Amino acid sequence: MSTGHAIPDGVITSAEIEALVTERSPGFAMPAGLVERLTGVGARRHAVPGTTSSDLAAQAGLAALRNADVDPLSVDFLIYSSASHDVSEPATSAIVQHKMGARNATFADIKNACNSFLNGLDFAAAAIETGRARRVLVVAGEVLSPTINFSIESSNDLRKKLAALTLGDAGGAVLLEATEEENTGLLPGRFVSDGSKWELSTVLAGGNLMPHDNSRYFFECDSAGLQSLAIEHIPPLIEKSIDELGWKLDEVKRIFPHQVSKGVTQALCSAIGYSPDQVEFTLDRFGNNAAASIPLGLSLASEQGLISKGDKVLLVCGAAGFTAGVLPVIW
Repeated sequence: MSTGHAIPDGVITSAEIEALVTERSPGFAMPAGLVERLTGVGARRHAVPGTTSSDLAAQAGLAALRNADVDPLSVDFLIYSSASHDVSEPATSAIVQHKMGARNATFADIKNACNSFLNGLDFAAAAIETGRARRVLVVAGEVLSPTINFSIESSNDLRKKLAALTLGDAGGAVLLEATEEENTGLLPGRFVSDGSKWELSTVLAGGNLMPHDNSRYFFECDSAGLQSLAIEHIPPLIEKSIDELGWKLDEVKRIFPHQVSKGVTQALCSAIGYSPDQVEFTLDRFGNNAAASIPLGLSLASEQGLISKGDKVLLVCGAAGFTAGVLPVIW
């Protein structure tokens, strides 16, 4: 029915990120221009200290409701789908519901790293199709900047911390409603998972594996290993998804991917023979927004008139875990 987003005001360039690394890393000088050259990220947004994931999720959710002229009290089900969260207990969706004033909505968190939002949409569709809800709001709020470790010891250390230097804060939301109209809206997609690869991308503290180790609250990632899995699994997942619908790739107006680097997005386009010009690319100016990347892209594209009613689009994600998903949509 509608989309919404929330973007912090604070713009941080990659040059500023590199300067912070050099300042906080005695004995290691960050090569100038490296982050943008390797990842395509020129800037990202960082929220002011004290901002929580629920703040950005609630702002994005309220924006989506305003765009549809819908009262928060009429939402049946609120799903919070993000990699980050406010607290270990209770569910962050409880806090979002309170901040939005959506007190009639039941709520739940669906957490699956950067794939959280696609899983949230899939659960929302299932709730609607089975009659458990008629109006569902799926929100993501990512305050990722506190997980960046600016202290780097060596080039080897940089390899596992480089991905964190691309992180940006953002919120995104999508409002779904039941419809009698056929061949429209969110269609069945496909997912694949391989839990044996969970150690490739982590924030290890915050659970009971390392409950009191404050040094492990930072994001670390084997980018090459994770990107290799994405390039292996996502192209066939896209092909199977559109084949099952009887779509041709040239019918797809736009692809909205989760983005970790410009190079991997281009590699995925090359693997399926799709023009990068038709990909909603937000990474260059907003960085890696984890689960908020796709709804942010959807909201910006809708706002700018880049997609219109009847357009066939694909939502595509590869994430830590390892997990990947493709959801087709007729806008």
